[in-house]
Formats: sequence, C-alpha cells, structure tokens
Amino acid sequence: MINQQERRDIIIEAVVSSFLETGEPVSSAHVAEMSYLGLSSATIRNIMKELEKEGYLAHPHTSAGRIPTVECYRYYVKHLMHGVDPSDVELQDAKRLLESVMREKDAEIFMSHIAKALSEVTDLIGVVMSPSFESGIFDRLEIVAMGGSRYLVIISLNNGIVKTINLTVDRVLPRTRVDETARLLSGRLHGLTVAEIKRSIGERLKGLSGGDRSLFDVILDNRNEIFNFTGDNNLHVAGLSRLLAHSESVPIDYTLKLVDLFEHKSKIAHSLNLMSIDDIDVKIHIGGSGVWGSAPELTMVSAGFRLDDAKGAVAVIGPTRIHYPKLSAIIKYTAQITGLFFSNN
Repeated sequence: MINQQERRDIIIEAVVSSFLETGEPVSSAHVAEMSYLGLSSATIRNIMKELEKEGYLAHPHTSAGRIPTVECYRYYVKHLMHGVDPSDVELQDAKRLLESVMREKDAEIFMSHIAKALSEVTDLIGVVMSPSFESGIFDRLEIVAMGGSRYLVIISLNNGIVKTINLTVDRVLPRTRVDETARLLSGRLHGLTVAEIKRSIGERLKGLSGGDRSLFDVILDNRNEIFNFTGDNNLHVAGLSRLLAHSESVPIDYTLKLVDLFEHKSKIAHSLNLMSIDDIDVKIHIGGSGVWGSAPELTMVSAGFRLDDAKGAVAVIGPTRIHYPKLSAIIKYTAQITGLFFSNN
C-alpha cells in the first residue's frame, strides 16, 4: 500500500512529465491512465484540487486540465526527478557536438562555440562563464599585424589560457618595431599575475627604451580590457533567436524579458556566481526574484567547473517548461568537457 504522500508525489510526477512532453493541461483521467495508481478519475481530481490549493498546480482556463506551477517544478526537481540514461540518443548527439569543439585552442573561441553548441542541442540560450584568472601568471604577449593600422594582441598565461583582442593604432608600424614592442612587454611582465599587471603596468614600463611608443600607449590605455580575465566580459551567451524561433506562441512579455536578459549579461553572471560557480553539481534555478521571477518566470540549469583556484560555469536559460532531467545530463557533461579543456590547455 502506498501512503497519501506517495500518491501525491506520483500525481505530481505524472502531471509534470505529461506537461513537459505535450505543453497541454493534464486531466485527472490522463493521470489515472498513466500513473497506475488504481484510483478513479474522481479521486485523482480531488487530490489535484488539493495540490492546486497548496500552490503546486494551476488551472489555466475552463478546461478540466491543470499545469505545474513554479513551486511544483521546484518540488519535482528536488524530490522526484530521475536521471537520464547516458545512452539516450539526444544526449549522445550533444556529446558529439560538444566534443568537436574541443579541437579549439583559443579560450575565447572555445567558450563562444560551447555556448552556441549548447543552444543548438537544447534550443535554449547557451551560456559559458570562463574561470576567473586574476591570479593567473602572465607568460607572453604577441602582436600580429592585421592590415593597415589594426593589430591583434595575443595574451598567453602559463596555464595555457590564451586571450586575443583587436587594437587600432594611429598609423602603420614597421614590423620590426611591433615585434620589439611585444618582446619588451613580454620580458617586463613575465611571471606577474594578471591582477599585478593591471595594477602596475604603467610603472613597470617606465624608462623602457625601444619598441614603439604609440603602441605602448594604446596597450596602456586598454590594459583593463586586454588583461581582463574575469567578470561578465568573459561570459559568452548565444541562442536568443533560436529559443524564440522554437518557442510556441511566445508571449510578448516573455520575449521582452529574454531580450533584456540577453543584453544585460551582468544579471546572468551574478546568478551564475550565486548558483553554480562553487559546485560541480547541477543546479536548477526556477523563477524567484529579479529577472527570473514574475510572470513569465525563467529557468536556468547550470553546473560549475574548476581549474586550480579558478572557477567557471556553463548553463542554459529558458522557460519553466523544459526537460529538466535531459538538460541536467547535458549540462553536467558540458561542464566536464569545459573543465577538461581548461585543464589541458
């Protein structure tokens, strides 16, 4: 014999599973058919009414069906959600796509591709936050001419992390002067942490002879951006158009909320820091305060990864009606892949 709480849990799981699959309100008759409780539709309907009073189910219109609320999703995720078989076809497709990104060597390109891959395999917004490398040790700086007065600055840390940034100088510089500038900068800054460089690069370059003064000045003026290895500038977000294109009858307020979130990465970075960045386990944030709450609510499924003392995270963002078990498996695997990339580079 199952007790009253177990019956309620079976009904909640049946409603959530059915609604995630179809997007249609779930009737008591359908729950009776799929739950194998041996209860009549009338009995199940009474339990569903109780769950509605308690805030777990909602009655969207005059139909007999009900849909899960944010509280219901939270309860389902915490107490009832089952894992996904790793042999699941869609998960295997996600693995193949994510592993193909591992060929990248540049961290910025890698993170951008991971965010896009997450969006592609989930039809949601994909997010990657790189580890914070303020304590990373500077190895070398290279400057590559891009044509005209445009130059590509390549910053390498001793843990293999590489960052690139485009700069423009007021004139075309001789190749020998550019190379000498890069060599002098590498020699003067080698062995310092990123934080030390941003704080003291001006003092450390005083009295430096050789190289090109105008190039030095451009690098000094842009030092905070060039040596920025933390914050929402290292947050890669992709897939807004894909999510909106694959969402059925997206309400205008939902669209506006997603656009606002997409354009204000600091909100995503803040939530990731609170949710996932200290833990490799999958975390699921459903509704709540700020941009995540108030109708229509948003959901973020995330997981953190580590590289020594540095921390990063991957996530997907979308509506509350998403396949939580499958997404949890994909996000967990993506966090492992991303952590492996940073460990091996």
